[in-house]
Amino acid sequence: MKEKEVTLGVHLHYVYNVPSSRFGIGLGYGQIFEEHEHKTLGVVGCFQPIDKLAINTVPGLTFEKDSSTPSFATHFVTSYEWSIYHFHIGPAFEVTYDPEDIHISLGLNPGYGF
Repeated sequence: MKEKEVTLGVHLHYVYNVPSSRFGIGLGYGQIFEEHEHKTLGVVGCFQPIDKLAINTVPGLTFEKDSSTPSFATHFVTSYEWSIYHFHIGPAFEVTYDPEDIHISLGLNPGYGF
């Protein structure tokens, strides 16, 4: 495909943070809204090397709109978060690799801690 365009996307992660640890594990979903729309489901591995900084790796399967066969994809996401009670917000940067494309994303990471 190799399109060079700017488009909207959304990524949702649910991460369980292991108590007394800097690691977490969870599930992720992402969708890019464009002509060749695709959706990705994956497993989230999270590492927090310092307070407020999260580094996530999300390997999973991408489902293309025009294909019946899913393909492997990996998301690498970093975010820096400020907390206000159970809510957190901050900038995020992501690079996604799949056999067809590489996506680079800049965005805002809002979240809620359970």
